[in-house]
Amino acid sequence: MEKALLTGNAWKVGAYDKTAKTITLVPDPAWWGEKPKLDKYIFWAMDSKARTDAYLNKEIDDTPASAPEDYQRLKGDKDTDFRIGARWDQVTLSLNGGRGPLQDVRARQAVTLGVDREALAKVAGKDLPFRPKLVNNHFFMPNQEGYQDNAGSFGKRDVARAKKLLDEAGWKDEGAGKPRTKDGKQLALEYVMPADAIGLAEDQAKLTQQMLGEIGVKVGLRKVPGDDYFDRYVHRGNYDLTLFRQVDRIYRSSSYQDYRQPDGDNAFNNHGRVSSPEVDKLLVEASRTTDAGKQVALYNEADAKLWELGHSVPLYQRPQILAIRKGLANTGAPGLGDENSVRIGWLK
Repeated sequence: MEKALLTGNAWKVGAYDKTAKTITLVPDPAWWGEKPKLDKYIFWAMDSKARTDAYLNKEIDDTPASAPEDYQRLKGDKDTDFRIGARWDQVTLSLNGGRGPLQDVRARQAVTLGVDREALAKVAGKDLPFRPKLVNNHFFMPNQEGYQDNAGSFGKRDVARAKKLLDEAGWKDEGAGKPRTKDGKQLALEYVMPADAIGLAEDQAKLTQQMLGEIGVKVGLRKVPGDDYFDRYVHRGNYDLTLFRQVDRIYRSSSYQDYRQPDGDNAFNNHGRVSSPEVDKLLVEASRTTDAGKQVALYNEADAKLWELGHSVPLYQRPQILAIRKGLANTGAPGLGDENSVRIGWLK
């Protein structure tokens, strides 16, 4: 379908340029509510690495500045405001329990304990205005009502315990700097990442590789085309380890697909295929109750079980830092809230 025929709010599609990769929205005269302040709103699909250059060249009016290298380039621009918020934005290390060594819960627990989350957060916060907060919960952000620390004994790096778990799982220690072995095979995991990722992602991948090497896990880094990363790798479970963001899970029921039990070939959104009947039951019950207090308790109970299962490793809440052209009002960093596009406009 090349043309959007219907609209449902204050905007309609005014132009669609497949070659330039732009969609231009214009006010819909049929809209009965509040009228937009802007004459047009242009969305431009571009490589993430190109956005900072496009902004500095005044081709676009806002760009993310959460990556240290981007912030450092943008902070000297006199025509820029930085707007900072605390969005529902969790950076997660996903563990694939659907294949290879990580099918064993002890191996997943060992990886969880082998990763220094503080170190990864420190790298992410390098040269930024503030340091990202560690997240010890799969469902709540630290600035969100209901948040509690459920990481328990998995909250801090514990190399000795990680090694013990791998011993119990049958992976023989071959000495410092060497991968563990079992049945003649090395304990090797594939860390998949998009080739067009920013420098921070590569720094974190190499740091993870180094940290897990210290417990006897060999981690190979595999770069794949950015356009294929989610469709061919993450969504299909073609990885052992990978790092990605989960965003805007304000309504916790929307997270059910991330943690529910797979049904045959259908993993839903649970790419690592790690779950349990107990987690499933708790999440279904939480999504059905109208008691807010009970709902919070159920999600936190499920969260504690996810840490034990080694489903994934929540790392930190990614800071929401946006570079905005001076004079552009009612847009920026709404945090856990939202913004109304019809009220975005230029100050006179």
